[in-house]
Amino acid sequence: MKPVSTYCFSMEMSKRHVVSDEYQRNISELTDPDNYTDPPTFLSHLQRNPRLQPYDFWPLVADSTVIVQHLSSVAIFVCCFVAIYREQVPPESVVGLGSAATVLGWVLWDFWVAQVEAAKTELKPTVTLDPDSNLSGLDGQADSSSARGRSRPSSRGNDAALGLGLGLTLSNDSHASSSVYSRSGSTSFTPSVSSEPLSIAPPSNGRSAYPASNPAPGYYPPDSAFSPRNQKRLATAKSAILICCALLGLSPILKSLTMSTSKDSIWAMSCWLMAINIFFFDYGGGVGVKNLNRFPASLSTNAALMSSTVLASRLPSTTHVFSLTLFSIEVFGLFPVFRRHLRHISWRGHLMLTFVLVLGAGAGLGLTTSKNGGWQGTLVGMLLWSVGAALGMGGCSWWLIGLQRYKNVVIGPWDPARPVIRQGGWES
Repeated sequence: MKPVSTYCFSMEMSKRHVVSDEYQRNISELTDPDNYTDPPTFLSHLQRNPRLQPYDFWPLVADSTVIVQHLSSVAIFVCCFVAIYREQVPPESVVGLGSAATVLGWVLWDFWVAQVEAAKTELKPTVTLDPDSNLSGLDGQADSSSARGRSRPSSRGNDAALGLGLGLTLSNDSHASSSVYSRSGSTSFTPSVSSEPLSIAPPSNGRSAYPASNPAPGYYPPDSAFSPRNQKRLATAKSAILICCALLGLSPILKSLTMSTSKDSIWAMSCWLMAINIFFFDYGGGVGVKNLNRFPASLSTNAALMSSTVLASRLPSTTHVFSLTLFSIEVFGLFPVFRRHLRHISWRGHLMLTFVLVLGAGAGLGLTTSKNGGWQGTLVGMLLWSVGAALGMGGCSWWLIGLQRYKNVVIGPWDPARPVIRQGGWES
């Protein structure tokens, strides 16, 4: 007699043999090739551009204002350099106006940041104490423990009054009421606290009760006379002074940087660097709140600063070099950050700034390209630049909308499913 295990194994092998014979019979009866497709159902599940989102005209025009702003800023900088190079405008006036506008923009930016921080502090939950709550006591064990607590040294009492070193001070009434217990049959008790709010106070040893990296709101270390916001402002002022001093020291070196290079090479290099700045600028980044403090792309900014340095080396004096270099830092380093914040805070202010930049760039082009440089050339430049900006915004938007009819993405049942990640979850 066979064992049970041997019998089960033989039964399993016989089942596999039957399935294999049936599979071979089905394969032998199949006359179609492996790549056969049924013509009636082949194109039934075919999809063309399933997730195509058609563009609208006015949203595209609104998005193109960022490009117009940057192009106008580059045009204003080039016009300022040409005016300084031709000695039509003193460099002190250019850097003075640029610095005044930068200070004004920094004040607005600091005001916006203060508003955001104030809104965050208002959303934080606050602890409120019920003044009408009473103490329900325990029996003799609670009385004895309170008696032992009262018989402790006075230093412990002082620590308890200070909140055990946590920087919390209670009023005298609340401290006196904490030692009173009323007997009851229940085993639960609720401490009675006075209606006066808790106040944050530094401990008696002079040390901060909070970590240095995350100070308590409204509490400043004893050695600091400024709030954290004022400390950031002071650090910003120090950085600005340091940059100005460094530029003053480097101006003689920058003036003689390209002394052995021909002017044609300087103009060509500057044009290529400005083109890199325009094409690699971060036009669509930093719209959300998380990206507000993120600075523009480093390649674009470095190309613009290098171009301004090369151009400044062709100016006659160190004052001209210092003025143009500082003006380039303000235009290409700080002004994009302000534009990003303004676009997020106020759309109306963003449109007004676009209009002002377009008019300023047109006026600068009219002054530098006209022979006399009078008000007539200024008006003509403003008109031409404004019309060109409007035609460019509208024409490029219509062109991009017209290109959508050539978009042809075919998806069929033979393609793998592509998951679409949305805020609500996954969607296939």
